[in-house]
Amino acid sequence: MADEKTLKFAEADSVKKFAFFGVAVSTIATLTAIIAVPMLCLHMQNVQSGLQEELVFCKAKNADLKSEFFKLDKVRSNAVADRQKRQSEYQCCSCGIGAAGAPGTPGEDGAPGDDGKPGNDGEPGRDASDKDEKPTAADFCFDCPVGPPGPAGGPGPKGPPGPPGGSGEPGPAGRAGPRGPPGPAGPQGEAGEDGGAGNPGQAGQVRSLPSPPGEPGQPGEPGGPGEPGADGRPGHPGRAGPPGPPGDNGPNGEPGKDGEDGAPGAAGEAGAKGSCDHCPPPRTAPGY
Repeated sequence: MADEKTLKFAEADSVKKFAFFGVAVSTIATLTAIIAVPMLCLHMQNVQSGLQEELVFCKAKNADLKSEFFKLDKVRSNAVADRQKRQSEYQCCSCGIGAAGAPGTPGEDGAPGDDGKPGNDGEPGRDASDKDEKPTAADFCFDCPVGPPGPAGGPGPKGPPGPPGGSGEPGPAGRAGPRGPPGPAGPQGEAGEDGGAGNPGQAGQVRSLPSPPGEPGQPGEPGGPGEPGADGRPGHPGRAGPPGPPGDNGPNGEPGKDGEDGAPGAAGEAGAKGSCDHCPPPRTAPGY
């Protein structure tokens, strides 16, 4: 029995050391996580903010450099077009020396910028005077103006028929109609009595009128030849005859005068661009 108790106490002492070591390691890990994780998140946020600012700066410098390249290309093209041919051993390249070129076309709009940082917290509100006090709509800074009237609605459904109206007043007399057709003829009446004798008529008059012409007689024999008539008008000139055969070739003429000088020929192709080996290397801002 004594030996078993001794063994159990020895085993408990050894396990106690492991338990103490595990609790210590867990406590250190917990404190490290509580302190190190927020610091790591804050550091990562600072690094990200710095990278975003550097990226925006690089984009702006890239856009400026691109516009400078466009301007330089335009200046070079104008210089090549306007430059005359020179008898020189060396050719000077366009190193940005000379008059400034015309402004280039505006570039495309850049990408929208990042959202700004959140603002500072506002001042705390006043304390309530009573524990039962509740906020009202007037306590908030809401601006709710009356909205514009909505569009007119569609026509509603047809209503039920109304009750019949009362009798109206009699209308005015209408216009007279057209005259009707004549009626059928009536039966023949009875013969009347004979009338009295009439007055004697006037004496007649004798009129002599020419008789109408009679029918035409038969044609007579043909007469003798008449005298010759006067000469007629001269006729119109006849149409032109067909062209005759071509004549013999004439002698050679004298040589013509010399023609005028022709227009100058087209301009030749532009020569090769000069090298920029003797130009100094371009300089950039410090840090690039």
